[in-house]
Amino acid sequence: MNLHKFSGAWLTDIDDTLIESGKTPDDVWIKGLAEKIRVLKENNILWIPMSGVALVKLGPRILYRLPEDVLSHVMYYGGDGSQKYFYSEEKSEWMEDEKFISIFSDAQGIAVLGLAEYRKALIDIYADSDSASLMIEKRLQTGRENLKKYGYSPEYGILDTLKEMLQEKGYDPAKSEIYYRGGSVSWMIFGDISAEPYREKKARQVRSEIMDVAENWLAEYDGLADLGERPISVPFPGARGIKFVLIGNDKEKATRNIIDTEGVVPETIFFTGNEIFDGGNDNMIRNVDGVTLLSVGEQTDEGVNVIRGGLGVEANRKWMELICDRLQKGEKWPDILSDLKAYAGKDALQSISL
Repeated sequence: MNLHKFSGAWLTDIDDTLIESGKTPDDVWIKGLAEKIRVLKENNILWIPMSGVALVKLGPRILYRLPEDVLSHVMYYGGDGSQKYFYSEEKSEWMEDEKFISIFSDAQGIAVLGLAEYRKALIDIYADSDSASLMIEKRLQTGRENLKKYGYSPEYGILDTLKEMLQEKGYDPAKSEIYYRGGSVSWMIFGDISAEPYREKKARQVRSEIMDVAENWLAEYDGLADLGERPISVPFPGARGIKFVLIGNDKEKATRNIIDTEGVVPETIFFTGNEIFDGGNDNMIRNVDGVTLLSVGEQTDEGVNVIRGGLGVEANRKWMELICDRLQKGEKWPDILSDLKAYAGKDALQSISL
């Protein structure tokens, strides 16, 4: 480990924290973000977005659009903590840290998505490869053989069952959307990545029933542990869809990797997210002692060491402006975080001049 390689790190959730879920920001927004990252770089602070979204999705939205001069201080943890990416100045491209990767086995992928959907996912992965078809079919063959060996269907996945259930409840499964992210799968039941379709009473009930079936199925088969290196669970109820995640792939894992491999001291890490509550996909970071946590979500668990910083992307923008302004005035990053910790468990938006 390269101790104290960086002076600190600003970790952030993406959807409904940094930007509205599913939105692609305009060039003016990207320029403004780059200015903030530049301030962090001047203070040797990493900017690290974390999300369930794969790089191929987030890249065109944000990362590929950032100017090259800031990328030495940008890293990305995607796929719910299953993959880590950094920008190689030598090769002038984004690269994956192969030591960090933790993804489904092919047998697990088929067992969750079903053969047809998993084939589509692999086609997306190998889109730029000349020998894509051969590699895909070889992987599918191996995965199906393992499924047969352990008594699973070689073609039918749990999502096939859940789609049938969705149709029985009066919804069109063809409108749902599946996102395979290496170490996780997100199934957007109602065909939208925003939270709005999930707030209707019937939709909430249907989602709850479907989630129960998924969890019971995984429990019955021990999380598909016999098909891969680690089992799979449905760990984040959250506000949208259903997510199947390889156990251990989360933002806690990513945060500990930053500490272990990038030489960042926990007390110099700042995290902003909108789901810092039991069952929220940002919540596991609370397990890392020393990290300063800021919530910009509608819900934050009471009695935890979290600053309540207002709601949504607008509140997050104000915090970025405030903190970067303090850095530009010469204040030190550890001192800023120490000041913020005094607001843990409190509503800070009205207490601090923004």
